[in-house]
Amino acid sequence: MGRGYLVTGTDTGVGKTVITAALVGVWRRRGIDAVAIKPVQSGAIEAKGRIVPEDVVFYRHVAGLPQSIDELNLYRFTPAVSPHLAAKLSGERVEPSRVVDFCREVFQRHELVLVEGAGGLCVPLSGPDFTVADLARELSLPLLVVARPGLGSINHTVLTVAYAQNRGLPVAGIIINGLKAGEAGPAEKDNPGIIATMTGVPVLGIVPYLPGVSVEKGSADGLVETVENTVVWEDLVSRICGCTGTG
Repeated sequence: MGRGYLVTGTDTGVGKTVITAALVGVWRRRGIDAVAIKPVQSGAIEAKGRIVPEDVVFYRHVAGLPQSIDELNLYRFTPAVSPHLAAKLSGERVEPSRVVDFCREVFQRHELVLVEGAGGLCVPLSGPDFTVADLARELSLPLLVVARPGLGSINHTVLTVAYAQNRGLPVAGIIINGLKAGEAGPAEKDNPGIIATMTGVPVLGIVPYLPGVSVEKGSADGLVETVENTVVWEDLVSRICGCTGTG
């Protein structure tokens, strides 16, 4: 299969889209032909009579992607619920084979691809037989897990990794997102180490909270530079494709 990762999270709202866009932005700055896709998005917005997947718009803005929205997203629904339910409420159905084929076509055209899932691994894309985990397995992709920094993150992250490993999905690393430095207490300071120990998966970076970053507003002040300096992105590239870029 193609070279890349599936980006998942320990929950919805942990910052998968922000991390996905930033990593691709870092890689593209280094001359790597990287792209981000979100094959299925719920919670899209309506603008000028069209349904717009905000996450994909954010990728294009942050990473400077020249591809059209349709090249980066297959299904988009406005209800802000699980994709299988969003499709049902919209009078549609997500076809698993179309999703897989869409992703494979992107892999054929690019050097490195990040596929962003919806919510966490167990979220149904079309129903119980086709979840985010099933998509990762169909594409033979290792996972990047995005987690919160604070209380509760140990349990959520360990369970996510355990479920992935039980499904035979390799986990390449964990990225902790949204740490507010001035508010970091004992839990925030201890979590990265204990999570790495309990899962056997490396924590590849701790990304601080950036008040100037908003997917909804399309703002990304300092995002790419921050991720470039806080995440071990070089290792992610070299272990997948051996490309190092020109930066």
